Amino acid sequence: MASSNKPTSDTLLSTATAYFQVFTTMDPDVISHIQSDDYTHEFAPASLNMSGTRTKETFASHLKHLAGVLESFPVSIKQTWVNPSLNQVTVWAVSETKFHEHVKDNDDEEEWKFHGEYIFILDMDETGQKVKHVFEFLDSKATENLRLLAARAFKKKEEVESKRVSS
Repeated sequence: MASSNKPTSDTLLSTATAYFQVFTTMDPDVISHIQSDDYTHEFAPASLNMSGTRTKETFASHLKHLAGVLESFPVSIKQTWVNPSLNQVTVWAVSETKFHEHVKDNDDEEEWKFHGEYIFILDMDETGQKVKHVFEFLDSKATENLRLLAARAFKKKEEVESKRVSS
């Protein structure tokens, strides 16, 4: 018999859904209230060389860094699998990246559209209202393309900012 102290599937799904709102705003404060103090985030596959576990603080820094070139990174949930016995939600998701206009080095809108696909496994705390751990499996090919676009965008951002400083 299931324990009555376990969070419901609805609670777990609600927390998972709220978690993904951060990617729309790129503001870590949007999810900080649902991240546990000991929050960790891992990326896979290892071939992407994104090794290392991010903490709540380093994940926030990662988001703030990306927000320098990304206006938004909306993640849409395609399907979820809720496992109340493990306080876990697995999410199949897709995204579309929106770069800030001033960091694009050309006007080719199609080139700057990035679509990714992901599998997230979110482990929640005992209440189901805080995310303790995220395992994010990235679309390798799309992530490599995103890295190239982001590198160009960061370069353009530096050029724009250096012109402002020298003016």
